[in-house]
Amino acid sequence: MATSENSSGIISYLYDHKWPIAVTIIVLLIVAAVAFFFRPLLDGVVFGVFFAYVTRPIKDFLRKYTKYAPMLATFCILLPVIAIFSFAAIELRNQISWFSDHGNEALAQVNAALEALGVPAELVVQLNDVLMNISQYAFAFAATVPIRETFTSLLLLGTNALVSIFVCYYLLKDGDRIISTIMSLTPARFQPAVSFFTVEADRILFGIYIGTFYTALFIATMSAVLFFLFSVPYLALCTAFVFIAAMVPILSGMMVFIPVAAYMYIYRDPAIGILFFLSAIIFVYLPPDFLIRPYLINRASNIHPLLIIMSFIGGGLAGGLSGFFAAPLAVGLLIAVYRTYLKYGEECK
Repeated sequence: MATSENSSGIISYLYDHKWPIAVTIIVLLIVAAVAFFFRPLLDGVVFGVFFAYVTRPIKDFLRKYTKYAPMLATFCILLPVIAIFSFAAIELRNQISWFSDHGNEALAQVNAALEALGVPAELVVQLNDVLMNISQYAFAFAATVPIRETFTSLLLLGTNALVSIFVCYYLLKDGDRIISTIMSLTPARFQPAVSFFTVEADRILFGIYIGTFYTALFIATMSAVLFFLFSVPYLALCTAFVFIAAMVPILSGMMVFIPVAAYMYIYRDPAIGILFFLSAIIFVYLPPDFLIRPYLINRASNIHPLLIIMSFIGGGLAGGLSGFFAAPLAVGLLIAVYRTYLKYGEECK
């Protein structure tokens, strides 16, 4: 009897609220369809949000002098990023081309360096075999890469890069208008909570992204000085790689410093290689990742640095390059929701 009454009550409730339920289902279906069709452009959207936060201080400064501040701010981040990636790609291509033409010469230099270090001849032969197998496999693999899929991937990469530019520009230009539109569509009862959420989310994400970018910029600048002092070849290329790697906490520029230190240890002098590595740790690696980055992020967002580190690294492992920035975005929004619930949860019930 009770089950029959419950069923009739549910049916009655569904009938009385059929139109709100139908509208909700339609909206969810539309959102799902939009998410499905925009999924290939997710990388561009994420990077556009990141660039918008990074360039917002520039826009706020230029807005006092010109109405074209959003456009100028976008170009302030666009041109250096394009220059860094373009130079890195060109230089990497040149090095691959040189190695393909002078592989034996490079192998002879490696053998001479190993012999100078006193490595046994048998081990040198084994290392040569390993290097030859790796190089042959790499060239064979490159020859089997499908041209069509490669072209499609490059086209998608270019499209996402273009999308990130437009997302950055329009967030800088119309960000306040977007927030005003959201507030106007929000029922008056929930407007205080939504307003608090937008302010809190903006503050958190601004702290995360600004702290990340300016820390990477500091690391790249100090690295360039260090590379110059130690006469490291391909200074601009190494600095570009350090800047890209420094976006990720903890890993930072060590992915570049360790190979460079090994190169200097083998081809120059062990003392110089050790001195370079210690200088990189003391002056470039430790201050930003353990002092500057945690201070900037915690000061602006009031989030523990460990959570940010885990979100960056976990996002990169799960989502690739865009995951490095999408995961902190999701964590920041989740924390903003939690803080909003603590402040307005009871009032909105």
